[in-house]
Amino acid sequence: MINKIKIIATVSIILISQLTFSQTKKTTVSRKFFEIDQNLESLRKELAEVRKQMRELEIRVSVPEIRKEINKLIQLPEMTHEIMLKNGTIVKGKIIHEDLDRIIIQTQIGQLTLSKNTIKLTRKADLPKANCVVEGAITDEVYENKRVFKGKIKNNGVRRADFVRIIFYLYDEGTNLLGADSTFISGNYHMYKSGVQTDATIEPGRTFTFECSVDSPEEALVSYYIKEIKWEEFE
Repeated sequence: MINKIKIIATVSIILISQLTFSQTKKTTVSRKFFEIDQNLESLRKELAEVRKQMRELEIRVSVPEIRKEINKLIQLPEMTHEIMLKNGTIVKGKIIHEDLDRIIIQTQIGQLTLSKNTIKLTRKADLPKANCVVEGAITDEVYENKRVFKGKIKNNGVRRADFVRIIFYLYDEGTNLLGADSTFISGNYHMYKSGVQTDATIEPGRTFTFECSVDSPEEALVSYYIKEIKWEEFE
């Protein structure tokens, strides 16, 4: 990104130099004046375009840093509990204190103190989950000493799935395991708070392809296979 800014700055200097040089070559002939004015106008337009690109580039560089700072400032509480009041209102958040008379719950809008006389029900909240499934049919390519499986995986859940992988197990007619292997899904890019970066995540609603090769003995007869999808869920 810095190299691009240097290149654009160099182009600006060249254009300014050309503009200065063109001004020194003006003559008294009206036709020459017309040509020079036309060239100067063209150079001004090019210089304005370069300046516009430099401003856009500066914005693109600064926005990711701004987003990081905002994420640090905004610390949303865990939604671990649901409190149903007698008037039908449901309060979601994390209970941070409870005694005989009241409950203090941390919500997205701050701490709320609720009298137990107003509470009808307190229960654990259902946390958002990822749900990765195979979308469509799986292609099974048969070779002498391996099977290659191809298909798509979609996250039907409501939160990101981390380090998604699909595992295939090969069995013979006697339910004996002949081979097994897995592959991580190359999906969305994500950087965790620890600084670890990966592209093996799937955001809700997204679909990505996979290809998994499983070795098997040459003389073994594969009767069927079983698939399994695993993932983690990190903050």
